[in-house]
Amino acid sequence: MSTPRAGVAPGLDGRRRTWAFIVVAIAFVMDLLDVTIVNVALPAMGVDLQADPVQVAWFVASYALAFAVLLVIGGRMGDLFGHRTMFLWGVGSFTLASMACGLATSAAGLVMARSVQGACGALMVPQVLSLMQAMYAPHERMRAFTIFGLLGGVSSALGPVVGGLMVDADVAGLGWRAVFLINLPVGLMAMLGGWRLLPPDPSVARGSLDLAGTVWCLAAALAWAVPLMQGPEQGWSPGLLAWLGSAPLLTMLLWRHCRRLEARGERPVMQPALLRDRGYRLGLLLSLVCTGVLPAYLFVLTLAWQVGAGLTATQMSLLCMPIALGVMLSVTTLGRLAFARLGARCIVLGLALQSAGLMLMAAVGTGLWGDPVHWVLAWPGLLAQGLAGLGVGFIGPPLTTVTLQSVPRDQAGGASGVVNAGRQFAAVAAIALVAGLMPSSAQASFAPSSLLQALPGLLSMMVLGAFLAWRLPALQTHGAPASAH
Repeated sequence: MSTPRAGVAPGLDGRRRTWAFIVVAIAFVMDLLDVTIVNVALPAMGVDLQADPVQVAWFVASYALAFAVLLVIGGRMGDLFGHRTMFLWGVGSFTLASMACGLATSAAGLVMARSVQGACGALMVPQVLSLMQAMYAPHERMRAFTIFGLLGGVSSALGPVVGGLMVDADVAGLGWRAVFLINLPVGLMAMLGGWRLLPPDPSVARGSLDLAGTVWCLAAALAWAVPLMQGPEQGWSPGLLAWLGSAPLLTMLLWRHCRRLEARGERPVMQPALLRDRGYRLGLLLSLVCTGVLPAYLFVLTLAWQVGAGLTATQMSLLCMPIALGVMLSVTTLGRLAFARLGARCIVLGLALQSAGLMLMAAVGTGLWGDPVHWVLAWPGLLAQGLAGLGVGFIGPPLTTVTLQSVPRDQAGGASGVVNAGRQFAAVAAIALVAGLMPSSAQASFAPSSLLQALPGLLSMMVLGAFLAWRLPALQTHGAPASAH
C-alpha cells in the first residue's frame, strides 16, 4: 500500500490520478476547441440561419463576452462551493448548452445559446488549475501545468482545422451542427469520469460572491461591445450612440464599487490594488491590446477566403493547419528559448512574426503572385499562417509570467482570472473592430483582398502592443526585484 504524498488529495494516486488528469484535460480541451472551432463553420451557419454579418460576428463574440464576464466569479464559486462540485456542474451545463447550440433554429437563438455556453465554460475552466493543485504535489505541478499550456495553445489553433473537416464530412447530415453536438458524448464522458475519479472537495471557507460587481461588469461590457458591433453595420442610431456613451460611466461605477468593497476588506470581482503593480498594470493593458488579434484575424480569414473566394471548409482547415504547427513549435521550444534569452522583449518578436504573417496573407489576397485562390494554399499562404501561429508562443506564456510575477500568492487566483477575462474581452473588441472595417452588406462584397480593410486596425494594435511590451519590467530571478526598461 503506497503512502500518500504531501500536497496530494487522499486516495488519489497512481492509475486513478492519471485517469483523473485525462478527464480534466478533456474538459479543458473541449472548452478551448469550442472557442475557435466555429470559425470555419461560420459561412454555413450564416446561410442556414439566414444571419446578417453582425449576427455572424456575434456567433463568436457572444461566447467570449459571457466567458470573460463570468470567469472571475466562476473561480470564486469553486473556492466557496468546492472545485470538484463546480467542475461537474460546469461540464454538465456546458454539454447541455452545446446541445442547444447544435439544435438552434435561428441566428438569435444561436447567439443566446453561445452566450449560455460561454457562461458555463466560465464555471468549468477556473476549476482546472485548482484541481491540478489537489492532484499533484508542489514539485510535480510544473510538469502538469506545462502539459496544460501546450494543450491550450494547440487546442485553440486546431479548432478551425477540426471544424472544417467536420463541416465538410457532414456527419449524419448534421453539417455545421456537428461542431457543437460532438460535445455531447465528450461532455458526458468527462462528467461521469469526473464524478468517479476526482478527489472529493474538502471543507470550504464561508464567503460571499460579488454579484453586484458581476452585474456592473456585464453592463459595462455590453455597453462597450454591442454598439461597436452593431453600429458599423446597422448605422449609428441615437440609441446605440447613447448606449456607447454610457460605457465610460458604467466602467467608472464598476471601478468605484470594487474600490469600496476592497476598502471594507471584502473580495470584489476585480481587485483595484493589483493595478498599483507596474508589471501587472502594463501586462493587463498589453493583454487587452494584442491578444485579440489572432481571434479577429481568424474571423476575417473566414469571410475573405470562404465567403469571398469560395474555399471549402476542408480547404480552410488545411489553410489553418500551419497555425497549429506554428503554435506547437513556439510553445514547446522556440518561445521558451526566446524568453530565456530576451525576457519580456520576446513578446515584441512574437508580435513582429504575427505582423509579418498578416501582411504576407494580405499580399496573397491582392494577387501579388497571381490567382489568390491558388497561392493561398501554396507556400506564401501557408508561410503566412505559420508565422501567425508561431507568434503565439512568443507572446502568451511570457506575457502571463511577467504580468503575474509580482502578484502576492494569496491574490494570484483573482489576478490571473482578471488577466484571462481581459484576453476574452480583447477578442470581443478586436472582432468588433474588424467587423466595422470589413464590408458591411451582402456576402458578395467579400473577397480575398478584404483583409486589407482590416489590416490597419490589426497592425495598429500590434504596434501599440510592441510599445507596451518594450516597457514591461524584467523577469525577476532569485528573488531579485525587477528593473524597469
